[in-house]
This record gives sequence, structure tokens and C-alpha cells, in this order.
Amino acid sequence: MPHRLATHNALPAGSALLNFRHLVDGMLTPYMIMDRSLTIMYANQAYLDSVERKLADIAGKNIFHAFPDTDDRTAPVREKFIRTLNGETTRLDRTHYHFRHADGTVSTKCWQCVQTPYYGIDGEVAYIVQHAEDITESDKLHERNEIIQQELDHRVKNIFSVIQAVAMLSGNQAESIEEFRNEFASRLAAMGRTHDQLRDNQWDGLGLHAILKDGLDQFCGRNCDRVTICGPDFQLGPRGAQHASLLVHEMATNAAKYGCFSVPGGTLRIETSRGDDEYCFKVCWKESGLSGVTAPETTGFGSQLFSFMPNVSFERTFEEDGLRLELTARLLHPLKQPEEIEFPKA
Repeated sequence: MPHRLATHNALPAGSALLNFRHLVDGMLTPYMIMDRSLTIMYANQAYLDSVERKLADIAGKNIFHAFPDTDDRTAPVREKFIRTLNGETTRLDRTHYHFRHADGTVSTKCWQCVQTPYYGIDGEVAYIVQHAEDITESDKLHERNEIIQQELDHRVKNIFSVIQAVAMLSGNQAESIEEFRNEFASRLAAMGRTHDQLRDNQWDGLGLHAILKDGLDQFCGRNCDRVTICGPDFQLGPRGAQHASLLVHEMATNAAKYGCFSVPGGTLRIETSRGDDEYCFKVCWKESGLSGVTAPETTGFGSQLFSFMPNVSFERTFEEDGLRLELTARLLHPLKQPEEIEFPKA
């Protein structure tokens, strides 16, 4: 296989090389040939289309000069080429490299290649025939699937830990098997509703106001005029949304049993606000309409649930007309700029 492979005109008419060239030029997969100095001698049209070059742009150039990249990327590729020159068929699996497009922009491409030694008449390897495949899109899909798999694994483990904690706390508080079964089922149902909402929202999190409204809807309906929610809305991630839904469910359950929802004229006002920095927000839960309210003698499920969430702190006050709860939550990521909601006039 002489150097004449570099151009069409160099191939003698009627030769076996002409048939080879005709065959490879028509293939839909990229092929490229280098000599022992790793100089590009030939590339078919599929290869040229993939690298956005003309044959005249790369023929006669060293492969690493035609397509420069960092040493850490080129070193393992060079090692495979040397092994091929020693007579071994080699593979480059999911090899990433920086690619400069015709317009000057740079992106990262991923190729997988097979290098086959081509022997000369002296019995020595004279050329490397490379069969290449651009798998950039499938590589991106593979990476996305890996990320999704890792995230799914993380979420499942987190859900299991939350369920385990809820079961343990429910068991500690329940006075009978029936009470445990009913309350545990109710709490799991609240988690299930939040899970469905997260799924419908492509696991992009949920707004705090939506979580509040969904939790309260189970007790007084979405259009209940006994509840006022005001202040900025904040987007919570999947884990924060699950924790928030459990807290809201527990607070609403207690309000139905002992608080503002247990009396005809009871009301609830929830005010949300930004905290001291961009990682923090606050919630004030104020129940009204009761009389003679006093602190309970025992620690309930809600108080124990707060202790399960170290990023949440709270201050609870039992005022004469109802419970006041001041909650502060810290997030792993900064809050998105909220859409401000006007407070209703008193």
C-alpha cells in the first residue's frame, strides 16, 4: 500500500488499490490510514464529514498535529498506535477529545476506534488502518443514564430512611396496633402524594406553597377560607419537598385533633419569608380561634420529626388563642429568586 493513497489521481487505473479506494470511499463509516510516522495518508468521505475537514487539510500531517489535544488525552491514544505498529489490533473505547469545528468553536467528542495493522511487502507493519465511529450522542445518553441511575439510587435510599424513621417514631407514639397502622398509613399517603407531584414535575422539585396547600387540602379543602398563606414562594428539591410534606401533614393533623381545625371558628395563617442568607427561609405557622391553650405534657410525633431533620430549627409557643410555630430551614443550594406575593391587608 504505497503513499499514493493520499490522492485520487495517484492511484493507477485498473489496479487493486483503485477497487479498494472505491470500496472504502463509499462506506458510511469513517476510515483513515496513517503510516509509521502517524502521518495521515488517506481518509474516506465519511471520516472527513465527521471531522469537518477536506482531505487536503489533513493529508500529510501527523495525526496529533491535524487534531491537537492535551497530553493527557493523546498519551493513551499514542500508546495504542505504537502497539498497532508492533502488529497488534487495538481498540479505543469511548475516547474523548477536544474537537475544533470549522467555525472555530471547540466541543468534546467521543469516538470508539479499531486500529488494524497493514503489512508491507517486507513483512513489517507499514500502515495503520483505523475504523472510527463517532459515538458522542450515545456517550452523552450513557452519561445521562448513569446520572439518573445514581440519582434514583440516592432517592430510593433516602425514601427508605424516611419511611424507617416515620415507622419508628409512629411506633413510639402509638398506643395500639390499630392507631399505629392508621397513622403510619396516613403519613405514607402524604409521602406518596408528594412523590406523584415530584414525578409529574420531572423531579425538578416543588414550590413550598403547593406543598402547604396539598397538605392542608386533606383537612379543610383548597378553597377553605379558614387558611391564609402569604409571602414569597420557594422551590424545594425532591428531598426537601418530601420532608416539608411530612411536616405539613403532621402540623395539619395536630390542628385537626387539638388546634384551629378542631373548633368551628379556628383559623390558620402561614407566612413565608426569606432568611438571613440565600440558603435560608422561614415559615410562621399561627393558629387562632381557641382559648385557654396550654403546652402538652408529652412530646408528640411532630416534635420528634423535627429532630429527624437537622437542617430545620423551630421555636414553638402556645399562645392563649392557639399555637405559634416559627420554623427556619437551611438548604443545600441557594434559593431561586422568588415571586413575591402580596400580604393580604389585615
